[in-house]
Amino acid sequence: MRKILALVISVALILCLSISALAEMTDVGTPRNETLIMETQTPTDVPGQFNPYMLGTQMGFGIHQLITAHLWEIDTALGEQFGEVAAALPEANEDYTEFTVKIREGLKWSDGEDLNADDVVFTMNMIKENSGIGCSAYTNSVLESVEKVDDYTVKFHMVDSFPRLSLKFGVTIWGCDYYIVPEHIYSKVEDVTQFKDSTPVTAGPYTVKDYDPNGQWILYQLREDWTSSTLGIAGADHYGITADMAPAKYVWCRVLGDDTTRQMAMINNQVDLLCEVTPEILEYMVSQNNKIACWYDVFPYATSDDPCSKGIGFGIGNGAPYDSADFRWGVALAMDFDEISLSIFDGAGRASVFPIITATSAGQELYYKPLLDWLQNEFELDLGDGTTTKVWDPDYAKRMAGELGIEGTDEELIDMFGVGCWKYNPEAAEKLFIKAGLEKKADGWYFDGKPFVIHLTYLADTEAQAGRGVIAAYDQLTKFGFNCEISSESSATWDTINGTGEFELRGIWPTGFITKDVYDQISGWDADLIKPVGELGSGQGTRWNNAEATEILHKLAKVSPDSEESYQLGLDFLKVAIKDMPFLGFHSGVKFVPTNSTIWEGYPNAANAYNGPWWWWSCFKYIAPYITLVK
Repeated sequence: MRKILALVISVALILCLSISALAEMTDVGTPRNETLIMETQTPTDVPGQFNPYMLGTQMGFGIHQLITAHLWEIDTALGEQFGEVAAALPEANEDYTEFTVKIREGLKWSDGEDLNADDVVFTMNMIKENSGIGCSAYTNSVLESVEKVDDYTVKFHMVDSFPRLSLKFGVTIWGCDYYIVPEHIYSKVEDVTQFKDSTPVTAGPYTVKDYDPNGQWILYQLREDWTSSTLGIAGADHYGITADMAPAKYVWCRVLGDDTTRQMAMINNQVDLLCEVTPEILEYMVSQNNKIACWYDVFPYATSDDPCSKGIGFGIGNGAPYDSADFRWGVALAMDFDEISLSIFDGAGRASVFPIITATSAGQELYYKPLLDWLQNEFELDLGDGTTTKVWDPDYAKRMAGELGIEGTDEELIDMFGVGCWKYNPEAAEKLFIKAGLEKKADGWYFDGKPFVIHLTYLADTEAQAGRGVIAAYDQLTKFGFNCEISSESSATWDTINGTGEFELRGIWPTGFITKDVYDQISGWDADLIKPVGELGSGQGTRWNNAEATEILHKLAKVSPDSEESYQLGLDFLKVAIKDMPFLGFHSGVKFVPTNSTIWEGYPNAANAYNGPWWWWSCFKYIAPYITLVK
């Protein structure tokens, strides 16, 4: 009887909160029942800065989700690109040196001006002509020129054969570097890299209504003519979005504060979408408010299909011993992966231990499973003392299921926990460290005659999975006998240091997988893009310089992305990466991304997977119309 009474009281309380919330005004003066409230991952240090080409702009603060536009976007459910500003995928000539791109007709900037070929041509030339824009060097290396054919047709002339224009100049995962800007605004600016664009003219469905001068929130308002925006035009074509599917009038992107504040805001219906929480936080919130949910209703609760696996990046550009594959493999074999998994998210998550390619469901089928025979029967490491060792452990899923009391078929467990991991082998690890030039003494490890210290870093306050992974790695390496130091960094310096390569071991996510053709995910590992440590470059910050991998990339760049040769080259590249271990993966992106259905409903989940729970990706605008007011 007491349980029934408690349940009735709980339901009544939630109902009262819901009714109260519907009648409320938000702290930014908008009706709560017209305002979708979304947490942003990071505050901005440059409030009022909306120019995507100015250093420091926090694009994930709703900017690239709601107001900007790309030539091509990604359908995460299908793993396929579609045209956003472009009307379709590009049309190539026979040798992929010229592309014709049709621009969607009917697109309008928020000030009523047409979005057309002039904007596309201006944007590409602006990037090419401004070395201060991050993607300028790469763009000049592949794009010879771009010309307007007519108001809605653009022709790209490439430096060389370049089969992947849409994959490199459009979105494949989070976003991309190429945002189309209004020519009639940006052409009047003397230096576009110093133009904050505080009142942006937008191509997306929202405009900026207001923002916090301290960088804690941005309020977006739906354009009255949103049907002429990218959502209205491209969304109608690709998703069948109609004029009666208008998304929320306002989207309020907020920084909520520490974990306690975030929990209470969600429980009290003060936020509808959180970016990411830990399993402990999710469990508590669900116990307090039954309108809060995640991707699954039961274990593992989170989706493991975020294409950015988290793990340890090595500062290879800093020289020895980090530039030694023996040292990097020593790190891999010195750590007990079972303990790492339990330390991060209590065992939840799919093992994604390959460098560079993530074990999403599709990635596991296309790239992980085909390499299992090679891993188990052929691949081995030379330990430097006349012996070799096999490194693949295929039993991780069964062990973790037993540890957690999870039952299921082999395939179900592999889907949940992955196809395997690297063996925990401290003896082999010690030999590899010695082979890499380290010396073990009674008081610890030495290198070049000096005590050897490993410095590990992670991003503070956000990206809990990556941060916990670094802390788990610190514990494992300390237990192994290394003298380790660990520190966190603010978002203000994180991206810059990733680019300059000034780190030793770092909790990063330089990986991907969403389309069968992996060139876009791996092209940044081309050694020709490497710049000296301390300088920003167009490639990966680890400075992995592998001639064989670079040769494969150069071949892959000239092959049709739809060909069998492209796929085989992707497998070859992955074998080279595994041998050289430039990045040690732990798990695919394990995302506990809670939703609150007190006021709004219709969020994507496992039962209605029309998209992924990627509020921080540029594709969020195409999720927004499906999130509707609770009736």
